Amino acid sequence: MLFSYYRRPMFLLLILYAGGLFVFRGLFLKPPPALPFALPRSGVLVEGRVSGYPSAAPGGQRFSLETSKIYGRPLKTGLMVYVRSAGAASYGDIVSFLADMETPQGASVPGGLDWAGYLARRGIAAQARAAEIEIIGGPGPVIRLARYFRYSALASFEAGLSPEAASVLAGVVLGEKKSVPPGLKAAFQDSGAMHLLVASGSNVGFMVAVVYFLCSRLRLGRRFSGGAALVLAGFYVLAAGFDAPLVRAYFMYAAGLCAWLLSREAGAFHALTAAALAILLFSPRSLFDAGFQMSFLAAYGLTVGLPVWRGCLKVRGWGAKALGLLTVSFFAQLCLYPLLALYFHKISLVSLLSNMALVPASGLAMALGFLMAFLYGTGFIFKGLAYITGVFMGVFIGGVRFFAALPFSSVSVAKPSAWFIAGIFVLAFSLLHAPLFGFRSRRLYLAAALGLGLTAYRPMAELSASGALRYRAVLFADSNTSAVLLSAPGGVFLVNPGMSGKKLADSVLAGGFRSVDGIFLTSLERKNYSGLAELAGFLTVKNVFLPYGPDPGELGRILSGLEKAGTRIHKTWPGELFLPGLKASAAWGGDSAGYSGRKDILDWEIGALKIKKEGASAEPACVCGPCGGAGPVSAQKGKTVALEFELPSGGCGGGLSDVRVSGPQFRFVGPLVGHNFMQPCALPGYGKSCFKKLVELG
Repeated sequence: MLFSYYRRPMFLLLILYAGGLFVFRGLFLKPPPALPFALPRSGVLVEGRVSGYPSAAPGGQRFSLETSKIYGRPLKTGLMVYVRSAGAASYGDIVSFLADMETPQGASVPGGLDWAGYLARRGIAAQARAAEIEIIGGPGPVIRLARYFRYSALASFEAGLSPEAASVLAGVVLGEKKSVPPGLKAAFQDSGAMHLLVASGSNVGFMVAVVYFLCSRLRLGRRFSGGAALVLAGFYVLAAGFDAPLVRAYFMYAAGLCAWLLSREAGAFHALTAAALAILLFSPRSLFDAGFQMSFLAAYGLTVGLPVWRGCLKVRGWGAKALGLLTVSFFAQLCLYPLLALYFHKISLVSLLSNMALVPASGLAMALGFLMAFLYGTGFIFKGLAYITGVFMGVFIGGVRFFAALPFSSVSVAKPSAWFIAGIFVLAFSLLHAPLFGFRSRRLYLAAALGLGLTAYRPMAELSASGALRYRAVLFADSNTSAVLLSAPGGVFLVNPGMSGKKLADSVLAGGFRSVDGIFLTSLERKNYSGLAELAGFLTVKNVFLPYGPDPGELGRILSGLEKAGTRIHKTWPGELFLPGLKASAAWGGDSAGYSGRKDILDWEIGALKIKKEGASAEPACVCGPCGGAGPVSAQKGKTVALEFELPSGGCGGGLSDVRVSGPQFRFVGPLVGHNFMQPCALPGYGKSCFKKLVELG
């Protein structure tokens, strides 16, 4: 590996082409062909080819479909089909059915999975729900054979192993991870081994290596062994689903193996370049796919780092093997950390160590899985192999859980800025090429300094900025709860964390934040706080503001746990609150004329934003202008609705002000029963009625 490789025509062409795709991405990211009618629509006659193996889905199965006809008329587009049972229909079959069609759901929470966008990037225009599927045509013999191998392998795992072990082995061998229990899936993610459950480069590489090794042991010749490896690896790609990561990996290994068979110097780097260029020429959308980016960067780290650093790592014996595993793990993951933060908001801190053990073990698991598939139905031989495989998978899964249970095995991280990502990539480039630069070379340290400067650019720019005060509120709702995520000059705030705490945490992290400055509850109903405990497990919650009233037992336990973790709990009466740097206040909401102790509702005004109707409505609260023309917005079920506006840098109507307490703050004394304590009193700003039996704090 030399710096001159970066000046080769093919690499320069790849950079220019990828840059063109990025600049003119609007031309290449067009939505899939639209349907000739509005959605939703019932009783649509659909005909097409199944383009993916059916997988489990709530209430049945789902698979992707490339349509050929709609209502008997030619139309090529993509559908995601949901059915109670796909029956015998599988990858490659031509099918016909009547379906109820609908538009896929978008992001239901800020920063969450945009299912509609995800499907659109894969050429899928709509969802179709069918009761029955009719097969009217089948694939060729090669695909039929690949399907037979896949289903035989899955059946052998289910017959010989426990459900947990079978689900993990199906993921390791075929990338079929749908049946892996959620808790175990989280352990794989925390240990940095989630990639082992995805059929990708390591699986294809395993097939190529094993077939080539066996053929070479039989003295079949170098070119014959390489050809056999490519053919059987291609068959495996068909059996594992012909998914995009597998196809990318197959192209990369095919190019690299061909270059090696032709004895080309620097073949690995040029093969990687050629494979990436071929993939982008065939599918320009792949440039914007996280799988392509991560596959390419992991392969780049290995292709460059291992040969460049080989001469510097002079260790012998077992130390050399351990160091070799460590360097492979390190170079494969070096460029992936910023992408993991960008797409998943979580980084495993033990992945370097865990992959030293789990990656080789996954290779043995693949070998055992293939043996089980080939020996399925051989009686006591299969039973003996299944027992050995079960014991091994128990140890393998135990290893995953061990690494996941280590303190700080993984950390949740905020979405990094483009400057930070660029800086990390410059630092990674410097480290990968350090021996080429020379450890005493000034260029090495200048490159590293540039990388550090890029990572620090945005924070420094924000510290020195003195522009307008920006507000961004995103409203979202499910069938029961309306919530608001607000980014304001005083921090980030969340109203009504009554949904999945994991999804809410991802929303905050996707916005670039690692903590929540304030949680606001509009009432004490469970629908408004059910995700609070889970949210606090992922992020730091600094303050919780809630109405006065009898605490439900569950909420009381949650608040007690938060207080022990350092969260400040504030029971709130209508009036202004103390928040460092931001004014906030509450008012009676809904039909409430004052405190009743029964499902009382509060409206909130946080800075220059008013939140009403239990989080279902938000509007600017500016006293010196129209807030940039921004008007009120309402939450919509299953969608995100954003409201953005700016205030002058000096503040306006709830801008920056170091408000402590405006008016007294009160708490109740003694038991509260019935309405005997609801006596009118004259406290300005505290509603139409209040308690006489109050004491002033502090």
